[in-house]
Amino acid sequence: MEHSGILLLFLCISGLVADSYGWGAACSGGPPGPPGPPGPPGPPGPSGDGELLEYSNWRQCAYYESTGTDNGIIKTCSFKKLYSNTALYVAFGGNMRSYGCSGCCIRWFFKFNGHECSNPTAVDGIIYQYNTHYINLHRHYNVEGICEGLSAGDIDVSYWVGACSGFGYYDAYTGWNSVSRIIIQEVAPSPY
Repeated sequence: MEHSGILLLFLCISGLVADSYGWGAACSGGPPGPPGPPGPPGPPGPSGDGELLEYSNWRQCAYYESTGTDNGIIKTCSFKKLYSNTALYVAFGGNMRSYGCSGCCIRWFFKFNGHECSNPTAVDGIIYQYNTHYINLHRHYNVEGICEGLSAGDIDVSYWVGACSGFGYYDAYTGWNSVSRIIIQEVAPSPY
């Protein structure tokens, strides 16, 4: 029995004595001591992809011009897209109108390096009018949307006007007597 005290001492030092409070609890004779000092810092973690902040890459091309172009380019704004997995949000804000027709439809739309968006679909807007031959209303419109699947690099974002599907060309006007603007913003990929 002389060795039982040595065994109990060994078990207490190593924290292997159990009682109703768990392993090593029988060896503590009183309340817990004060907290110890903070441990050393851990190893550095892996490098992240970086956080794409909403304001990190955007451009506004604002201009005070107007055009009577009925079919063709209105304005181009160059943009440098930084990441291949992001999308571009684009918006046009300005006056647009159709004139001198009835049952007519005019379409305004964006192109990216000369091609309309196909992912998910075109970014466009239309004006359709009926029985209003000589009403000349210049109103502010917004045409906006998101285009995905564009590679990183230089992109010419162009705003165009033309015919709606199934219609001819009519008297269009863009940007009368006010500032027009194209806004381009690189946005993080959608989680949906």
